[in-house]
Amino acid sequence: MECVIASRPVVRAVLLGAVSFLALSLGFRSSQKVYAQSTLPPVTVDPPSKPKPRQTVQRPQSSRERARGRTAAAAPRNIAPVPYLTPSTGTLGAPPPAYAGGQVATGGSLGLLGNRSVMDSPFNQTSYTAELIKNQQARTIRDVLANDPSVRVVQAAGGGADTLFIRGFYYDSGDLGLNGLYGIAPYYSTGANFVERVEVLKGPSAVLNGMTVGGTGATSAGAVGGSINLITKHAADVDITQITGTYVSKSQFGEQIDVSRRYGEHKEWGVRLNNTYSNGNTPWNRQNDEFGNVALGLDYRGENARFAVDLGYQADVLNPPMRFFTVGSTVIPSPPKAGLNFQVPWAYYHPTDFFTTAKGEVDLADWITAYAAFGYHDSNINYAYPSPIISNAVPGAASSPPGVFQLGGLRSTPFQGKETFETYAGEAGVRINADTGPVNHAVNVGYSINDRTYSQRVMTPTPAPGTIYWNLYTEPTNIAQPTFAMLAANQLTNVDLWSVGASDTMSLWNKRLQFTVGVRRQTAGSSVTNYLAAASSRPEQDTSVWTPAYAVVVKPIENISLYANYIEGLQTPVVVAGTFLNRGTVFPPGQTKQTEAGIKIDAGRITATMSGFDISQPSIISVAEPSGISQQLNGRQRNRGIELNVFGEVTPAVRLLGGVALIHAVQENVSPSSNNGKVAVGVPAMNANFGVEWDPFFVRDLTLTGRVIYTASQYVDPANTLTLPEWTRFDIGARYMFTSPWNGKPIVVRANVENLFNKAYWASAYSGVITLGAPRTYLVSTTFNF
Repeated sequence: MECVIASRPVVRAVLLGAVSFLALSLGFRSSQKVYAQSTLPPVTVDPPSKPKPRQTVQRPQSSRERARGRTAAAAPRNIAPVPYLTPSTGTLGAPPPAYAGGQVATGGSLGLLGNRSVMDSPFNQTSYTAELIKNQQARTIRDVLANDPSVRVVQAAGGGADTLFIRGFYYDSGDLGLNGLYGIAPYYSTGANFVERVEVLKGPSAVLNGMTVGGTGATSAGAVGGSINLITKHAADVDITQITGTYVSKSQFGEQIDVSRRYGEHKEWGVRLNNTYSNGNTPWNRQNDEFGNVALGLDYRGENARFAVDLGYQADVLNPPMRFFTVGSTVIPSPPKAGLNFQVPWAYYHPTDFFTTAKGEVDLADWITAYAAFGYHDSNINYAYPSPIISNAVPGAASSPPGVFQLGGLRSTPFQGKETFETYAGEAGVRINADTGPVNHAVNVGYSINDRTYSQRVMTPTPAPGTIYWNLYTEPTNIAQPTFAMLAANQLTNVDLWSVGASDTMSLWNKRLQFTVGVRRQTAGSSVTNYLAAASSRPEQDTSVWTPAYAVVVKPIENISLYANYIEGLQTPVVVAGTFLNRGTVFPPGQTKQTEAGIKIDAGRITATMSGFDISQPSIISVAEPSGISQQLNGRQRNRGIELNVFGEVTPAVRLLGGVALIHAVQENVSPSSNNGKVAVGVPAMNANFGVEWDPFFVRDLTLTGRVIYTASQYVDPANTLTLPEWTRFDIGARYMFTSPWNGKPIVVRANVENLFNKAYWASAYSGVITLGAPRTYLVSTTFNF
């Protein structure tokens, strides 16, 4: 064991040295112009001496346009390069471009529906760009999602995990999509440096993407409030060789490398390498974080085919990790001073992830494309820590009756464990764009699979129970590490999903009226092998369900879209266990149902959207019967809300990004019945995020930024007796670009401060636990181009 640990620095040094050598060698060999900003230019190819029709004439979008296209005059022999054109039935090769201001894209991918522009999408979706990621110095996807009012991170800051709420519903970090394949991204947290787009879809997406595998594989929230898909970076037409030096308080220094090249007569082959590494002390007292990844993207874009392969590896050594607090008292203490480390010094959290995706498309004709994709993800997590329980009791007491009350009293039984996740995902199908009379049809028929195996082995201290006691306001530096020798959990779970889906978007009058109908037949199965308690094991059991979706888009004028949808989300089937009367019963996948309507207005340089939604998620409740207690799938949480979003440019010098989410979340038909009608746990009535960028007229190439994040109060328990107060966070920043005196290429310096006033606050509540917000954090970086 000691040998393995000792070898890690050597392996990291060799890996980073190889990456740096490759980046620098490519950079000094190239004399091509490069750009400091991460916005990609239009994808172009150099035409051959005898250009093919597709390279000089845009592929038509319908059969009527195709007919007109055949009579077009032949292109001249000598022409300038033209943009690479992805057909309407394709999705690889050219993601939707950035909108005015560069912070979000003009569209995104919608699974079964393919790529859609914002104004043609019957859903609420925001796609954050690589330019925003770079300028905000986002370290992980968690930092990117801080811009979205419909999303709140519910895992502890400084804990190495990014579990979320979307529209007030739980979204497991293991459900992140990578290039459209869900469960393939790094499990608990994903570095943002190799990501081109962060696509946030609000609302269920069972028809669009199928079920998600979720946490341990045996249970899943099913992405019912929304889903997140990450699009990886691939080579642009312009060569890129960038090296960025980074600093994060208190003493984390690091680097980022981004190298991109295209090869071939028509630049059909692309290679892009991204790498990051940082190490040092974080804003939390006594915490050190060593984080790094490397991601390689290869792609081919030909006349009638497109392929892309991505490979990545990520590792994190976090000592000690911040954890959530289980609420075991009727009093929630005030948060400790910002940055105080309440964790024991010997705690650690060490995840590693290997991930890969391969996607391909072949145009069988101008109007039909066949596609296939495969993904694999292997995740290993080693950890040891206590997850504190707030008891508000003196050391040695489990609760706080009169005489033993001590505000901030904590207790926990620490544990040591190892978890592994192995996930496979795949899809295949055809996309068709054809006309029947005046109606254009965009049809997709596809098959998808997803399989995850999860293993867990947990040790607790000896002698038992090994409980430790300390206080929230005093750092526990004198608590000795126990001996972990008692096996507390040892199990293997598996979930396998497969489905067949079909959709058709029917359009009239140049897409002024669009009606979408879709359906998916989803089969889900799971099994549990418990090596410690064999009676808790169960064999593979599966069940199937049909789930539909309907949506409509109406454009009364070109820059206004009215839309409405009905769509469902699916949760993993639950097998009743324990001593319940109906033990062994397999509940079908829980069907969360959403109705939504909204309006989108595109004023050319700025877009505003408003949507109203109603989502009902089923839940299992215990029901008393004459001979005992049974479980029934009869309870539900109902979230109704309104979302307002704005993005783009007010003027060329002023850019906006943000919005407001108003959500009323209630419990219905739950157990005990006294909670009926009460507010759901962890769902604030109001979230607001508002960011602005300003290029002041008095200093050329300088940009000043500001952002405010507001979260209303939240209930901690279903009975609504405990609450977390509202909180507001302010962030500021600046960036400045100037010309390098060495090579005449841009250098960009960025500086940001998050939580400017160093506010201490309880950030979130979910499932009986609460988490702390991060202290003030300074971020500085400089990007050099070669």
